[in-house]
Amino acid sequence: MFAGSLARRWQVFSAAPHRMFFASGMAWLLAWSGWWTTLLAARGAGLAGLEPARPALLLHGAMMLFLVLPPFMYGFLLTVFPRWMPAPQPRRAAVLAALALLNAGNLTFLAGLGGPVRWLAIGWLLAAAALAVIALSLLEILLRARTRVSHAYVVLAGLAAGGLGMALLVPALWSGDFSAWPRVRGAGLWGFLLVVYFGVCHRMIPFFSSRVVSGYVPWRPDWVLYLFTGLAFARAWLEQAPSQAWLASVPLATVATATVLRWWPRQRSSVRLLDVLHISAGWLAAGLLLAAVADIATALGAPGLVGRAPLHALGMGFLGGMLMAMVTRVTLGHSGQPLDLDPLNWYLFLVIQAAAVLRVLAEFLPGVAGTLSLLAALAWFAAFAAWGLRQLPIYLRPRTDGAPG
Repeated sequence: MFAGSLARRWQVFSAAPHRMFFASGMAWLLAWSGWWTTLLAARGAGLAGLEPARPALLLHGAMMLFLVLPPFMYGFLLTVFPRWMPAPQPRRAAVLAALALLNAGNLTFLAGLGGPVRWLAIGWLLAAAALAVIALSLLEILLRARTRVSHAYVVLAGLAAGGLGMALLVPALWSGDFSAWPRVRGAGLWGFLLVVYFGVCHRMIPFFSSRVVSGYVPWRPDWVLYLFTGLAFARAWLEQAPSQAWLASVPLATVATATVLRWWPRQRSSVRLLDVLHISAGWLAAGLLLAAVADIATALGAPGLVGRAPLHALGMGFLGGMLMAMVTRVTLGHSGQPLDLDPLNWYLFLVIQAAAVLRVLAEFLPGVAGTLSLLAALAWFAAFAAWGLRQLPIYLRPRTDGAPG
């Protein structure tokens, strides 16, 4: 009886890619966020013994770029890619292989934090292999599609940048020489996450808004998508030449800000699920404006003027907020539930926004930076833990409307 129940649970859980990857993503988001929060708390208390063999700050950055956020992207993209064009569903064997590689990679990397450092590199390679399998699966979907959309090409280009960034980090994890870190960060943030996220936002935010706001006219010209992508790749490349980075970040911030303002509904919406999309998009503009200021300051001989504020505005405000928004929408829509953000999830989203504000403020208030950073990490972890615990049971239950998936 137990075996039969377990088999039925697995059948439901594995019925759609988003179920498996969202659940895995939530587990690893909490694991890696919990590790960093614990490390910050230990440092604040003066406790030793928790520092890994490789620089913790760089490992934290690498985790956020390549281990924490991507699983949610994989689940989302495997779900929407066939619907965008339309095209056949991804091959089940490839989906399961990517899932196994992703989780094995994270587990091995976790073991490497307190064990042999070579496990860090091995775990990283396994996670990179998962990304490669996902990218190849999406490419196959694109090639088999009856029609092809610009967003698919942009997303695949972003995934290729992510693969490059992961490959560049392997020697550093093995040897301890992190001189390649600027290139890794450039590929991971600018070329990978921002390109993929903006590609999805460019397609989905105008569409969602037009379905909710009366009289809303969708605006998503391809030239904006391609211009943003080209500038983001240029900024990734210029991570190696900080004094010239403003040449890409200033026009990139201009394009993003203009686009976000154009997307913003002129008529107030009562649908909170739409509000969270637009609020998160606002962080994209804010983060890129901060990045432009930072790059201009560097060119003028004042590096570090705003510290890591741009990274956290983009990482926590935009990427974290949009993660919660998109995953909630897909989870509700693909479980047969109404597309409505309940009050608790709305408050949890606001806590994520508060965490982003606290972390950005920490860069401008050095006297209390440690305290604010720890509070931001605690708020981030607590909000995502509460949110994740509410979402996880949904992936183990059949759709309420009886539809497959």
